[in-house]
Amino acid sequence: MSSDAVPFRPAWVEVNLGAIEHNARRLAEIAAPAELMAMVKANAYGHGAVEVSRAALRGGARWLGVYAIGEGVELRRAGIIAPILVVGPTQPQWARAGIAHNLTLTIFSMDAARAISDAARELNVRARVHVKVDTGMARLGVLPDHALDFARAVRDLPNVEIEGVFTHFAMADTPDAHGIVGWGNAYTQQQLARFRAVIAALEQAGIRVRYRHCANSPATLNLAAARFNLVRSGILICGLDPSPQVPRPPDFIPALSFKTQIALVKQVPAGTYVSYGCAFRTERATRLAVLTVGYADGFRRTPTNYGEVLVRGKRAPIVGRVCMDQTMVDVTDIEGVQAGDEVVLIGKQGTEEIRAEQVAAKLGTNNYETVATISARVERRYV
Repeated sequence: MSSDAVPFRPAWVEVNLGAIEHNARRLAEIAAPAELMAMVKANAYGHGAVEVSRAALRGGARWLGVYAIGEGVELRRAGIIAPILVVGPTQPQWARAGIAHNLTLTIFSMDAARAISDAARELNVRARVHVKVDTGMARLGVLPDHALDFARAVRDLPNVEIEGVFTHFAMADTPDAHGIVGWGNAYTQQQLARFRAVIAALEQAGIRVRYRHCANSPATLNLAAARFNLVRSGILICGLDPSPQVPRPPDFIPALSFKTQIALVKQVPAGTYVSYGCAFRTERATRLAVLTVGYADGFRRTPTNYGEVLVRGKRAPIVGRVCMDQTMVDVTDIEGVQAGDEVVLIGKQGTEEIRAEQVAAKLGTNNYETVATISARVERRYV
């Protein structure tokens, strides 16, 4: 085998592009007549931005969404020509690169707007921008009371077209929050009302934008009034639950599996300490399998770990602390385990399945972080 054919790590992620395409098609059907923007920021939540983008577009997505200009440039260099919105801040020094690669840029400050105008004038093009409004996230965006004056100032800049206006929901994935039934729904409705008021003020002032969007994955499913003419979805494109309170529809397919293999199987006596810190001690004669995956791969070490993995279609508990590159599991009760066996960390094996949502619950986080933080050094394989 040539060195070029040797995998970087004996751990890998498999991404089912047919599932991505299917999920995008179903979302496009749900959102219609609104257009679908597939959010592929953060390397498409760890799934691989370029390949996921292509699959989502085949499934009916009309737009792609990224966080940073560099992410958009990566897609353009891969030959993707679909509209791409950069939802993060436009650093003035990167405005020219964004415009040169035909990216649609987000603005909420005049410094960025002026930089975009200057760069577009130098390139002799008209830059398209979307104004972000902060209706209750307290993150990026101009406040609703300032949105009209801001839009007027941007409209007066040369070589800039306000193509869209948008906001982002803080609670669409948690309709019942703070232990109060409907609290999250009420907050989302408040945000939606603020956004509608901004749109009305813009229209009354003669500023008519082509795209109005605020629906993320959970709002796309459950809040038809928020779809307007463009919706944004990332986690549902990947086939994962927007949240425990907003599960994915049953026909959506998880696209990602996280796998590794066994390097060694060994028998150790009762009373053997396992891994760093000697925090675990066997209570019986135990067969240990050493996995070729660790926390440098995004396989969490502390304060909690994945808990268990699938070996030969059965659940094997993790024992001892996860190391940087390796992890030990107890396979005493699983017959026939040997070096080279495939191990599933997230996904299906036989009749068993470990879902990203189950892992997230054990880690005390959400499925977004669980899949997005699988290390870039883990090879992505597309099936």
